[in-house]
Amino acid sequence: MIKVFLVTALLYVSTAAVADQHPILSLVIDDIGYSLEQGKAAIRLEGDHTFAIIPGASNSQKLAAFARHLGKEIILHLPLQASTPTAPSEPNSLQASMDENQLTRNTASMLAEFPDIRGINNHMGGLLTEIEYFMRPIIDSIRIYNPKLYFLDSRTTPRSIGYSLAISSGLRSISRDVFLDNQHTNIESIKLQYQIWLEKARVRGSAIAIGHPHATTIDFLRENLPQAAQDFRIMRVSKLIEADTLARKRDNWENYLAHLQNSRLN
Repeated sequence: MIKVFLVTALLYVSTAAVADQHPILSLVIDDIGYSLEQGKAAIRLEGDHTFAIIPGASNSQKLAAFARHLGKEIILHLPLQASTPTAPSEPNSLQASMDENQLTRNTASMLAEFPDIRGINNHMGGLLTEIEYFMRPIIDSIRIYNPKLYFLDSRTTPRSIGYSLAISSGLRSISRDVFLDNQHTNIESIKLQYQIWLEKARVRGSAIAIGHPHATTIDFLRENLPQAAQDFRIMRVSKLIEADTLARKRDNWENYLAHLQNSRLN
């Protein structure tokens, strides 16, 4: 009887913590660090968003400081080698030609550029994120640097193992659902991806979209996010992960309570 009472009480607390049943939208703006003007315009967007800072870019530190000043969440936008040889590459990008020590050392160096980041997501990386040999030292470096960080798998390839590897390594992790602006000059494409983002959140309870600080993207989001905020919770990625964790705990308590009640009946 006491055990059932305690579980019921814990279930009540857990349920109360996630009582707001509005679906959750998380927005990540990648590629912060190149343009100071566009970066600031993105960071000024109304709402609790997450901003992925490119290490080593000309305006990365200035924009990271600007985001901190406005109370925004920043993460490291870790550059990894793309699967397409002709794709543009950052000078500090992690490459398939590097050995484990180089991958570890370079990852740690880029993490140290922004001591107050809450997480990491991959910039490009279609090649490396598919292969455990490359991703294992990267994920391990993140965990050793700060085990409280999270890894957001940008899923630049459908064969990415980033999320599953991070979870198995003990890092909190989550995956991108929608890219808003792969065709950033096509406003109709942005509108379509935006609606897909909202619909995924309605169906699943939450969804993560990644966009970029293009003028078309930022103008569209500035116009449309206030309306979305009436029907959705806008939440930075770290808080979404916390909410998901609470929801899983609630489900576990519900299942455990049902098991106890069934045991009593039997």
